[in-house]
Amino acid sequence: MPPLAKYPETTSEAKGQKNMAEWKRISGGLTTISVGSRTHVWGVNSSGQMYRYTGYNADPWTGIPGNAVDIGVAADGTVWHVDADDSIYRYIGDQPS
Repeated sequence: MPPLAKYPETTSEAKGQKNMAEWKRISGGLTTISVGSRTHVWGVNSSGQMYRYTGYNADPWTGIPGNAVDIGVAADGTVWHVDADDSIYRYIGDQPS
């Protein structure tokens, strides 16, 4: 398999390349990502740890308790995940008690 190409931090650094969309690299390492809207972005890393995107450049992800193999986010912010035992969960950590 050929080595992976190194992408610039933003595509403005890659001037001269045709047909390239504008992208900004976000730090972190996820194997799965789900986006319900611009403000509802969640992901899972290779260890099954879940993260919610904060939008802060210094620390863009915050860990969420639990382990997942897949995750889904709706536009209204509702989050669901499936664990390794095929159990289904709905996130309620941001709802009033």
